[in-house]
Amino acid sequence: MINPVRAYIESERLLRPGSRVLVGLSGGMDSMVLIDVLARLGYYCIAAHCNFHLRGAESDQDARFVKEWCEDAGIPLVSVDFDTRRHAADNKLSIEMAARELRYDWFEAVRREQEAEAVAVAHHRDDSVETVLLNLIRGTGIKGMSGIPARNRHVVRPLLPVSRSEIEEYVAKRNIPHVVDSTNQEDIYVRNAIRLNIIPALEAINPKVKEAIHRTSLHLAEAEKVYDRSIRESIDMLFRDNRIDIRRLRETASPRAVLFEILSPLGFDPSTIRAVYQSMEGEPGRQFHAGPYRLIKDREFFILDQPREGVPEPAEYLVDEG
Repeated sequence: MINPVRAYIESERLLRPGSRVLVGLSGGMDSMVLIDVLARLGYYCIAAHCNFHLRGAESDQDARFVKEWCEDAGIPLVSVDFDTRRHAADNKLSIEMAARELRYDWFEAVRREQEAEAVAVAHHRDDSVETVLLNLIRGTGIKGMSGIPARNRHVVRPLLPVSRSEIEEYVAKRNIPHVVDSTNQEDIYVRNAIRLNIIPALEAINPKVKEAIHRTSLHLAEAEKVYDRSIRESIDMLFRDNRIDIRRLRETASPRAVLFEILSPLGFDPSTIRAVYQSMEGEPGRQFHAGPYRLIKDREFFILDQPREGVPEPAEYLVDEG
């Protein structure tokens, strides 16, 4: 465990030797292994625990466990309590998305306060496989098939090269204490359903399906680098001053992919982007909307603008709420 993680940190340039690291510590097996490994590798670890208050007394027990363990281990701890359900309701988010948003926003704020180099979280190889399947079920592009990235800005994932079974072996060998989230065995959440039902069904067909999916995701991650470079060069060539040059767009290897990469981040959904693509050869005047953005089909360009609030729009347009 130690050597693969050390090699991964070095190869992916996740952390500088001996640096200050904020470690997301739930008290579960994965995060307890993460902080143990990083401490053994010589990093100055600061534990960060979020109590989302989603599991009643069990959530509070986890918080107490983390506090007591950190005190015994001499690990500094910062913690926070969230009203996750209220945040989800106020922002019209799922509970999972609300918890994710709260967690990572808080992690980044604490990282800056503590002057830590990075926030380390405990995603491992099996989590990445589950993410690939989850994205495939929901519908995704090449990025979603590449699995969980080793780094996302200041968030790093040193355990990605190891599997859940390797983590379990490490826990047994070092007798690492941890808490168990009872909801992990409930398949009401999509990710749990994938882990508990779909992956076992796939393993009945191919016992090494997780390794196969992981290898495929690594290949796609490399292909994504080529894709991103090609797309960026195309966008730089044809998208200037909020105008998309239609002639140059036609000359690209995949006009639809280029349109997707320009418009998707602005909130245009796939069906609207498909309609934009189909309008390339059509008459000018067509308009497409997504939130505050409006895309107008001109003779030679797609023109992107943001209409002022309160200004009535023309009657003929596509409305996409996403």
